[in-house]
Amino acid sequence: MLDVPDPSLLAAELELDLERYRRAAALVRMPPAMRELADALGRIAAMLRQAEACGQAVDLSDDIVRFIRQCRGALATVGGAPAEA
Repeated sequence: MLDVPDPSLLAAELELDLERYRRAAALVRMPPAMRELADALGRIAAMLRQAEACGQAVDLSDDIVRFIRQCRGALATVGGAPAEA
């Protein structure tokens, strides 16, 4: 379990990842599985925003944490990650 005391910060990071996905998708053809991953990531971000609106902390299961890492890895693979110096 991962304790997220400020869900809005994680939600903002996920929304940034989703924006990177959208920009990458505008440039290259994305596999359908990427669209499904992005949709699920959007639902997680919405859940985090809802928790923040209620003033709640969130405990994310290990499965959700692995899923977020998987999404970020897949996005980096197709070129949606920011360049590193």
